[in-house]
Amino acid sequence: MAGKVSEKSTASFLARYLNSSSTALQGGALVLLLVATGSFALSRHWHSELRFDQSSHSVTCNAAVEDAAGPNSDPSTDVHALRDYRDTIRRMLKAERIEELDCLADRARSSKERFPGGLWKLKQLYTGLSEPGQYRMHATQEDWDLLLQRLQHWVTARPNSVTARVALASAYLGYAGDARGTGYSNTVSESGWKLFGQRTAEARRILNEASNLPRCPEWYLAMMLVAEDQDWDAAEKRALFEEAFKFEPGYFYYARVRASRLLPKWGGEPGGTERFTEGVADRIGGDQGDILYFQIASANYVISCSPDDPHLSWERIERGFEASEKQYGVSMLNLNRIAFLASHFGKRDPIVTDKILTRIGEQWDEETWDSKADFDMVKKWAAYSAPFAVKLHEMEAAADANMKTPEGPGYKASFEKTYRGLVQECVRTDGGSVDKWEGTFESLTSVGAKGTVEDTKIYSMGPVVTCVYLKLRDLQKDKTIMFPPPPQAPYWVRLDLDWADFAPVASK
Repeated sequence: MAGKVSEKSTASFLARYLNSSSTALQGGALVLLLVATGSFALSRHWHSELRFDQSSHSVTCNAAVEDAAGPNSDPSTDVHALRDYRDTIRRMLKAERIEELDCLADRARSSKERFPGGLWKLKQLYTGLSEPGQYRMHATQEDWDLLLQRLQHWVTARPNSVTARVALASAYLGYAGDARGTGYSNTVSESGWKLFGQRTAEARRILNEASNLPRCPEWYLAMMLVAEDQDWDAAEKRALFEEAFKFEPGYFYYARVRASRLLPKWGGEPGGTERFTEGVADRIGGDQGDILYFQIASANYVISCSPDDPHLSWERIERGFEASEKQYGVSMLNLNRIAFLASHFGKRDPIVTDKILTRIGEQWDEETWDSKADFDMVKKWAAYSAPFAVKLHEMEAAADANMKTPEGPGYKASFEKTYRGLVQECVRTDGGSVDKWEGTFESLTSVGAKGTVEDTKIYSMGPVVTCVYLKLRDLQKDKTIMFPPPPQAPYWVRLDLDWADFAPVASK
């Protein structure tokens, strides 16, 4: 029900969302350094709207001057670029440059400008405004007090600023998450829950006050987070998402939140996140639909590489990443996320991982990889495994090509009958408990002109697989004719066998 704090979650969704939006999924660098006069200078690379006039101290949103205090910073080459842009916004708020901030927000909102890689400039601006520092989770009470005071001053000074009110509401949501903490719900104190509820209610009040002002995409996102924290009715949450999606379908942060909250660990039905993600991407369609699919999957609170992860399509994730680069340009952050998914999600792909990590170089993202040691370990795994994976793809391609010939299906059927016989022998001698057998296993066999085994690969583990492999290697060594002569040689055959098929044999 609306107004009631949910205790379904095992950790604070809001804390996870805000933390990831401020680090792993939103990280980067706009160099805006204090110069000797105390003013700010912006890099021309960004085409920023600010201009500082040294003579009159007037600032406008019409042009930018070259930043002579430091090198240019670009999200396509610097993984910290967006993070430093948010730091710039944070410093502007501290300096009470609220007219400039309103100008920047209005420009970002009306132009729908995005950084390289597709992240919305408006979202980065709000993140900088609503967090007390670069590492929000380490903020002190004084940090929160100062942030809320500055934003409240902005609201008072410019009551018609939707940016000020939405930023203040977002800050209260972060403040609520700070009271709750990130532990399991049963570890939160009574006073923590009380403050969580009060601060969330204050965020909702502020958003309601802003509802008569020109609408902002971030207003909907903040209200969606309120709905989750107050555990609104499922129909209300769904209706709010639909209204937000209709208002700005390209603001993919809505779909990220919705997809995450449909996971079973948050009380959703199994498969709910998968159905929603596919459905909302299909509603947009084309490349933009694939890009949305990737943006949902790339959020580390949607796919965290845990047993609770949704079973999303890796093919569509990869397709969406490629479409995003084509549409919005290269992003070091996106490169880190796709490399992480390729090395951890589903059937790990060392070829893609190695290719992307080569492009990343040393531009690793802290929140994506946790530590440099983890990043380096994946780099070593990918570099070692990629050549073997390339060979595997070549063998699979040869087997697939054989199956497309007129004689291919017939030969595979006769080959499989003999191969299954070998597996059954090993099941009887090394099968053990059938309860441990789940899923499928892939085998690739190269057959010589007379029906001998020339090469064999089996992609699974366990005593039965070891037994089958050793039998095939012995047949290869002895040049034993085991299979029918193939249509041509060498001839690759691929089998994908289900362990459940062999359960009756093992039970005898």
